[in-house]
Amino acid sequence: MTKIILKNKGFTLVELLMAVWVISIILTAVAALSFALGSANDSADNTSDIYSRIRYTTVRISELLRSSKLICSNLGTSVAIWRADYNGDNKIEPNEMVYLESGNNCINLVSFQPSSLLSGTVLLLTDILSGQTRTWLAANSQVSTITLVNNCSNVTFTTDQAPPYAQKLNIYFDILQKGVSRSYQITAQQRCYAGYLLDSSGVIKSTDDD
Repeated sequence: MTKIILKNKGFTLVELLMAVWVISIILTAVAALSFALGSANDSADNTSDIYSRIRYTTVRISELLRSSKLICSNLGTSVAIWRADYNGDNKIEPNEMVYLESGNNCINLVSFQPSSLLSGTVLLLTDILSGQTRTWLAANSQVSTITLVNNCSNVTFTTDQAPPYAQKLNIYFDILQKGVSRSYQITAQQRCYAGYLLDSSGVIKSTDDD
């Protein structure tokens, strides 16, 4: 009678080590690919977020300046804007002012809600130009700040003419993307310029008949 003998041959230690080595290479490659794809997605998301923020800011500032009355001052780090004459009295009042400001690596839109005791207070262009009005508004109003662009640097405000005769505003700034500093520009133009209210010295007339 013939016997059939089956031999169960297992893996040798060398074969097991080779298998572990191959698997480790495959896992390392998969991990590296996953990290690269994740980094690419993060970079794309970051770039998309930056472009979206700049588009939003461009629209926001364009709409603001288009309907504003005067660019009252440009102090280098801030621009004062008479955004509207709500009561039609041809005078600048606290709740009618906004500022575009740079600081803490941001471009901010700042508005003010003064107390009822300050209702009817008239702001003078000379005080706005000197910067006194901004300090006074901060001390006597509820300040609201909206960040338009963050993580930016080298912010510069320029106008086509010296305020209050300016009608065009340019904002230059840099943003770091993928380790490279990229420059951006936002330009906005007035359409409701109230230059007819200014006398020869650049001060708002007390009445339209002056």
